[in-house]
Amino acid sequence: MLAAVLRGPGKMQIEELPDPALPKGGALLKMEACAVCGTDIKMHQQGHRDLTYPCIPGHELVGRIVQLDGSNGDYYYHDSNRRIREGDLVAVWPGIACGRCPSCRRGSDHRCLDIKIMGFSFPGGFAEMCALPAESLSRGLNPLPEGVDPALAALSEPLGCCINGQDQVRLKEGESVLILGGGPIGALHALLAESRGAAKVIIAEKLPGRISSLKRNTRATLFNPDEEAPSGVIAAETGGLGVDVIFSAAPQVDLDCSLLRLLSPGGRACIFSGPGADNADPPMDLRLIHYHELSICGAYGCSSRHIRRAAEHLTSGRIRAGWLITKRASLAKIGEAFAHSTARGGMKSVVCVR
Repeated sequence: MLAAVLRGPGKMQIEELPDPALPKGGALLKMEACAVCGTDIKMHQQGHRDLTYPCIPGHELVGRIVQLDGSNGDYYYHDSNRRIREGDLVAVWPGIACGRCPSCRRGSDHRCLDIKIMGFSFPGGFAEMCALPAESLSRGLNPLPEGVDPALAALSEPLGCCINGQDQVRLKEGESVLILGGGPIGALHALLAESRGAAKVIIAEKLPGRISSLKRNTRATLFNPDEEAPSGVIAAETGGLGVDVIFSAAPQVDLDCSLLRLLSPGGRACIFSGPGADNADPPMDLRLIHYHELSICGAYGCSSRHIRRAAEHLTSGRIRAGWLITKRASLAKIGEAFAHSTARGGMKSVVCVR
């Protein structure tokens, strides 16, 4: 099979590899689509703390089951009486969790202390074929309706991450939201917040092309923080009350006291995009947090239950996100997909393997 192999920072190339072996109790997928994440770009450029070299990256996966190992008996889709069958088109949760630890038993399997992640410490989706261990069959597969665009379904994983973040801050109908960054993740947060009944969504974004695209495809209020002070925009949009929720949707954002002052009393801030090393110890005004009863939470990745909800939102049309896909490339031209995402001229790149 052909696969994109990452052997070190800046060292990714298409290689001919043996087809993966069928895992005991697992399955083989013929890959259909795998979306490019900002984390993939980071891995390619500088590495990642969870990455093991050499690796086949790609963790936003959609594929078709071509072979099942039935030695452990039949497998069924999680919380369903539908049996997993060869030929099924599936969106894959990239986590490989133990299923036994307290986090797994509570439904937060993305917090499993023994987790492996496809595309990081286990071969991922930028390949013609992909092996799924038995753990993936027990919790990580989400059946997709025939006729769905695999590239659209590949957005299930990033949308699942947004669902995790919005669950963490308990976003409710009628609340106001500020999203710092209008890239693919910021756009998905906006679409999800709108679907959850947010009264007002405000997005801070600097790139004109993304501002135009967001204005066409969301109901959000857009502003460029280089041209307008966030405090003035938020005061004008909320009548001086402040927003209920803030999401950091770009790694360059510093979540400091000036941003916390944009929150209304009882407001919540979600550190969503991974902060840079130079923002690991920001100053915090504990008096502001105390007297305004503010909350700060983190959100990293998504659980298998989050990606199930995301796949349903996308395939049912509840969230219309097809406009986010601004580049499709074959596996042989994966470099074009990475270049498109790195340039940030459009939104989302997807490698279409078939």
